[in-house]
Amino acid sequence: MRLLTLLRSLAFTLIAMCVLSGCQQILNRLADSLTGSSNQTASAPAQPAPALSPAPEPGPPSEPAPVLPTTSPAQTAPQAGTQVQASPPTPAAVNTAPKTVAQTPAAKPSPPVQEPAKAPSTRTSESPQMAKPAPAAPSEVAAVAPQKALRSFRDCADCPLMIQLPAGTFVMGSPATEKGRDADESPMVKLSMTTFAIGQTEITRGQWRAFEAETGHRAAAGCLNWEGDGYNKLPNADWQNPGYPQTDQHPVVCVSWLDAQAYAEWLSRKTGQRYRLPKESEWEYAARSGSPSAYAWKEEPQGICAQANAADASLVQQRPRLPAQSCKDGFAFTAPVGSFAPNAWGVYDMHGNVMEWVGDCWQAQLPQNPDQAAPLNCRSRSMRGGGWDLPATFARSAYRGKASEGNRGTATGFRLAREMP
Repeated sequence: MRLLTLLRSLAFTLIAMCVLSGCQQILNRLADSLTGSSNQTASAPAQPAPALSPAPEPGPPSEPAPVLPTTSPAQTAPQAGTQVQASPPTPAAVNTAPKTVAQTPAAKPSPPVQEPAKAPSTRTSESPQMAKPAPAAPSEVAAVAPQKALRSFRDCADCPLMIQLPAGTFVMGSPATEKGRDADESPMVKLSMTTFAIGQTEITRGQWRAFEAETGHRAAAGCLNWEGDGYNKLPNADWQNPGYPQTDQHPVVCVSWLDAQAYAEWLSRKTGQRYRLPKESEWEYAARSGSPSAYAWKEEPQGICAQANAADASLVQQRPRLPAQSCKDGFAFTAPVGSFAPNAWGVYDMHGNVMEWVGDCWQAQLPQNPDQAAPLNCRSRSMRGGGWDLPATFARSAYRGKASEGNRGTATGFRLAREMP
């Protein structure tokens, strides 16, 4: 009994020491102490294992670090005013954030990002006109940039629309290097021009009809027709029936220089203004419209079918003997006035359509002073601009034609000038 009491006391002491300084060494010592007395204690009941200090209760499992969604630089800073919906990471920590790169509004998650309201469209079904750019239009445009719009006016209901041209200087005539030039286009001379007005278009059949109706003037029948190697007179042709179809919007033809003078005098009386045929210098100044090149749009005739009505493939289908350009301008004979783009000053058909009478007597050389007195015996009057029956070279700004003032031609018309106060 005494030994048993001693062992119990030792056990309690060991338990206390185990708590204070660790159990492993104490248990080893206890095992050694009990080895010698195992026989004496064999009948003693087994003792319960010492109660170790309770282990701390486990805390909540630590959450895995969130996997940040991979974003492009554009995603790291949302645009102002854009609503962003945050998505929590999935248990597998897989990035399921919606991609926003190259994403259409329909593919965005709900709620959708609010798109700014779109401005109403201003597109029309009509194609813009280029550039006269453009009507859809000519493949080439004038080389001279248009100035601001020049003043236009009409003195009466039946009067032609006039464009007031600015004062300025230009060189009249053509250089020796210009293709197709004639000797009468020299010598070149620099001229100073005062302001004047010129018809925006050639005088039309409708305007001529009003003149004849009011005055009783009659342009006689019998018109010269160019055959390619000379002129043939058509005895029954006149301004109402020149041998090809026309409307009142086409330029009047089969009128002589004297007929044109009568029209200008009538208009002067009717309006109280000074109307007349333009001088050669005025006509060329208006035709060039600031351009020194052979044609108002360029130096070479290529592309003339987009700019003017000259002899072309359309004409050759009707008149196979006439020399012509290989392109088509869409008109075999005259075109309605204003069918092609105007020049830089807003004047139409200075190149082609019909040859135009001017006021001067024709001279073999350009006069150094266009205002000098006309020759007493004026055998021929000057003509300018080419026409529907002539190749492109005759439509150059410097080209000078000539004819007797009584001649009427199926490709001859005119436009007027008006003096400005």
